[in-house]
Amino acid sequence: MKSVSIWCTAQPYILVCSRAQLIYITLLVVCMLILVLFSHRHRIRALKQSEYCRVISAAVSSNWVTQFQQHEYRIFSQNGEDGILLWIFANIGTLHQPPRFVEFGVQNGKQCNTRFLREHLGWQGLMMDVNNVNLTINLRREMISPKNINDLLAKYDTPSTIDLLSIDIDFDDYFVWKSILQANRFHARVVVIEFNYEIPPNENRVVNPNQDSRRWTRTNFFGAGILALAALGRVHGYTLVYGDKNAVNLFFVQTCLLLHQGVFYDVPSVEQLHVSKPARKWKHAPETDKSRTWIWNDTAWIP
Repeated sequence: MKSVSIWCTAQPYILVCSRAQLIYITLLVVCMLILVLFSHRHRIRALKQSEYCRVISAAVSSNWVTQFQQHEYRIFSQNGEDGILLWIFANIGTLHQPPRFVEFGVQNGKQCNTRFLREHLGWQGLMMDVNNVNLTINLRREMISPKNINDLLAKYDTPSTIDLLSIDIDFDDYFVWKSILQANRFHARVVVIEFNYEIPPNENRVVNPNQDSRRWTRTNFFGAGILALAALGRVHGYTLVYGDKNAVNLFFVQTCLLLHQGVFYDVPSVEQLHVSKPARKWKHAPETDKSRTWIWNDTAWIP
């Protein structure tokens, strides 16, 4: 205490300056918080007025966004996607009659996220894969990239609004979805997209798809982390609602639908939704080529 008293007495102007700076910084922080809150509320109001956010049906459960785990089961999907999607659409309904979907990265279409919907519930849609074609189920052979995805959707007469979009191309899924979102030509009410669970939930990073032509080489250098995808979705009006327990896919719903149903604030945080230990243990080999680098913070996370 004595040394502080001497310092204050000898240099009182420094103490006064420090207090002024502290008051200024405090006021600045308060103003910034007010601006952030105002901006967030403005975004919510805009989302509620979106023409793509019509509420189709009442929710089965008032807190359905917290009940995914017990609804995970597989029929034709690789993991529990069949049950998860049925649970989502049981609560938000479908826009089209018949409901419409787009899924790419389906191989031959026998094990995919939309087969049950198509064969048993009458859904219609477009499937694409780089190595397979089957016109009887509208499966087209196409090499998908961020540059051509919107033209491909237009080529096959995709409606401007669909009920479901499923993305699984094993490498630059993030940038393909980003291309769709930025073009603003096609809108999905629900999105399923593969992610890289080995990226921690506090690291906003994705692969650099322009670095070389090798794409996925069966190592852990692929895709995007949960935070990067959550940030991308949030900026464009989507909320991450679930990650399957095998840590393969993330599920997004248009934020406006969650707001309309009053369940938006019940959605768990990104950290809570991240699955660091898959129920079915699996892990890719570590990437040994240190020249392959990540892109950090391609889309900033908005609180």
